[in-house]
Amino acid sequence: MESHFSIKPAKRKLFWLIFMSLGLLLFLTYDIIITNILAYQLCHAPPNPKTFIKKTVEYPESIYWEDTIYPGFNEQDRILMIRNYLDGVHLKAMALNTPEGTIYQYTATEKDWATSKAIKSRKMNGNYYKTLDNEAKMIAQRGKKIDRPTAHSLNYSVIFNPVKLSGFQSKYLWSDEIKIIDNRNNEVIGFNRRLMRHWYRIFPDFEVGRRYFYPHAMCGDNDLEGFDENVITKFSRMFWPIKHAESLDFMLFRKENK
Repeated sequence: MESHFSIKPAKRKLFWLIFMSLGLLLFLTYDIIITNILAYQLCHAPPNPKTFIKKTVEYPESIYWEDTIYPGFNEQDRILMIRNYLDGVHLKAMALNTPEGTIYQYTATEKDWATSKAIKSRKMNGNYYKTLDNEAKMIAQRGKKIDRPTAHSLNYSVIFNPVKLSGFQSKYLWSDEIKIIDNRNNEVIGFNRRLMRHWYRIFPDFEVGRRYFYPHAMCGDNDLEGFDENVITKFSRMFWPIKHAESLDFMLFRKENK
C-alpha cells in the first residue's frame, strides 16, 4: 500500500524542476544581493557626505594634479592635460605626477595658443585641432622635473586615490575618490568619493565588453575624472579624452585580465 506521505512521480518532477530553477536563479543573482548589501553598508559609512563643494574658483592660476590610481600621467596624458587646461589665462602653471614617480611642471601664456586661437576665430585658415595639439606638444617640451610641490608653490592640488576595500568587497565593488585642496590654507574645497559596482553575472557588459565597472555609481558622483571641473577648472576646453588617453574602467579591466 502506498504511504500517505509519498509524493507522486509527476509532483516529484515538478518539485525538482522548481528546486533546480530556483537554484539556477540564485546562482545567477546572488551577486546582486551581496553587491547591494555591501553597497548599502559602505554608502552609509563615513565619510558623509560622499560628495561636496565648499567653493568654486574661476582663476586658480596654478594646480598640481596627483593621480595614484593609474598611477600618474604618462607622456600622452600630459599633453592632453596641457591641451585641455593650461590656457595661460585661468591656469598658467600645472604640475603632474608620472608613472615613473617623477613630477613635471609646465607653464603657458596666451601667446602659446595664439595660432590655434586665430584659427578658431577664423582670422586664418588651418586645422584647429591639429594646431592645438602641436602647441600643447611644444609646451610639453619645456616641462621641468620638480620635487613634490610645497604647500605654497602651487595654489591648488587635485588628488585622485583608490579607496581600499576588503578582498571580499572588491569582488563586487570598486571605490575611488578625488580631493581638491587649497594649498594656501590646506582647506579641502571639493571632495567626491564614489562607489561603483562590477557587472552583474546575469547582466554582463554586452555593449562594450571591456569595462571594469558599471557606469552608474552606487553613491557619490559618477564623474570622478571630471569632478574638478565643477570646482576649479570650469574653463577647460573639454576635448575628449580629458585627462587620460585610456579610460579608467578600460585600464582596470586590462590590468585585471592580463
